[in-house]
Amino acid sequence: MNLRKLKPNPRILVTGSGGVLGRAVLEQLNLNTFTNVIAPSRSELDLLDGEKTLDFVQNNRPDVVIHLASVVFGLAGNMKNQMLSIEQNTMLNNNLFSALHKLPPEYVFFAGTVASYPYPYKSLPLREQDFFDGLPHRGEFGYASAKRHAYNYLSLLKSEAGIDFTYGVFTNLYGEGDRFDIGNGHVIPSLVSKAYSCFNDGKALEVWGDGSAERDFLHAEDAARAIVHCVSVVADDLVNISSGTAVTIRTVAETIAEIAGLKAVQFQADKPVGIPSRVVDNGLLTALGFAPAIGLAVGLQRTYEWYANNFTEARK
Repeated sequence: MNLRKLKPNPRILVTGSGGVLGRAVLEQLNLNTFTNVIAPSRSELDLLDGEKTLDFVQNNRPDVVIHLASVVFGLAGNMKNQMLSIEQNTMLNNNLFSALHKLPPEYVFFAGTVASYPYPYKSLPLREQDFFDGLPHRGEFGYASAKRHAYNYLSLLKSEAGIDFTYGVFTNLYGEGDRFDIGNGHVIPSLVSKAYSCFNDGKALEVWGDGSAERDFLHAEDAARAIVHCVSVVADDLVNISSGTAVTIRTVAETIAEIAGLKAVQFQADKPVGIPSRVVDNGLLTALGFAPAIGLAVGLQRTYEWYANNFTEARK
């Protein structure tokens, strides 16, 4: 494992710092004594505005960019907003990368998504060498395609401007401070929100599908630790960031129901479930000296308790 040679206490720009991963990244940067961190709000840095994005980069001149910002939906939201997702995610990436081409930092970490892997899958668990061998699943095609396209920008930024980069392919993330949107959100925050409401209403927790679908879940704190690790060491340009473990939706739902004190879970087999099974190999990441530390049961407990204690302020 080789350390990345950055200037002492580099100026780090974190986009999307208000999201579940962004908040965790700021905490991990602080714990690792990175003190020169810029974490603009949407009003301070609107990446959908190219001119303002260039002005911001010019005024702040970051040495390191951790690019987490994106327009994000869950399964249902991605199915309903394909064009909106590809348009806005492509636009915000284009505006930032165009600015960085003019004013190059030393290093960029980009948050990609497992949804960008080609489907049907060549094999499971998903491995980095298969990332470009086909097209993404149609259910998340717009979002996944925009996120994948960012790799092309990064490759050109490296060859033309000498910018080192890591393209992190993230599995399903969750944790405290997530967006708990029942209709359009990701599976764990959606279930947490539904379970909390069901407990207060005395109802059973209703879950899309029969519960057999498998996913690879990673707590945001572990994901943030992985990002800071990649900032500090020389990582491959394309690296899966995952738990490496498949868990059924049934297990997740029943665990959340138990935490919430619910007596019943009702699975809705007629509802869409997306891809039946998706688990992500994390061999490259572990070879770099990183391993997840938060088990699913502990992560779900922390997430539910945070939501219950912050119900009024939580993003929905």
